[in-house]
Amino acid sequence: MDKSMNVNLCCKSAQRGATLMISLMILLVMTLIGVTSMGTSNLEEKMAGNDRDLNLSFQAAEAALRQAEDYVNNNIVSTAAFDGTNTGLYTQDSNPDIFAAATWANSISYNGTINYVNTAPQYIVEITSTIGDDDINVSGYGESSGSGTITAFRVTARGTGGTDGAVTLLQSNFGRRF
Repeated sequence: MDKSMNVNLCCKSAQRGATLMISLMILLVMTLIGVTSMGTSNLEEKMAGNDRDLNLSFQAAEAALRQAEDYVNNNIVSTAAFDGTNTGLYTQDSNPDIFAAATWANSISYNGTINYVNTAPQYIVEITSTIGDDDINVSGYGESSGSGTITAFRVTARGTGGTDGAVTLLQSNFGRRF
């Protein structure tokens, strides 16, 4: 029998599998890193989606707000329209609850097109006050409004995003002379 064969067999039987154990440990660590990375990736994707949804709802509410101001400037000829019988137009001191579903059931819908928005934005307009010539003097500026009175309005717009879970409410105040 050849002596070189005996030596080789002797060395192979002395191995205890340390390389296998180290390889399995490295594989386990790499698997944990991969699973953690996937979880982080999913979370970041959800955050980006929610941010997009919120941005869509803001843009929808902004569009409705601008349309409401245009509506009052171009379609309302007197404060008589705010008698409580017209949808979305509220009288002074009516104080509609902008967080109640009933308020938005009695609102005006945005008539434009906004892509990727689940529900059309809505708006309401309320008279807040009437300002006369003597009421707008601010530290010597604005001694007179010109002629007549200015009616102040508060416009509230409600927009949703790609889902109805993302809701944005915006308000603006402006005045108009009739």
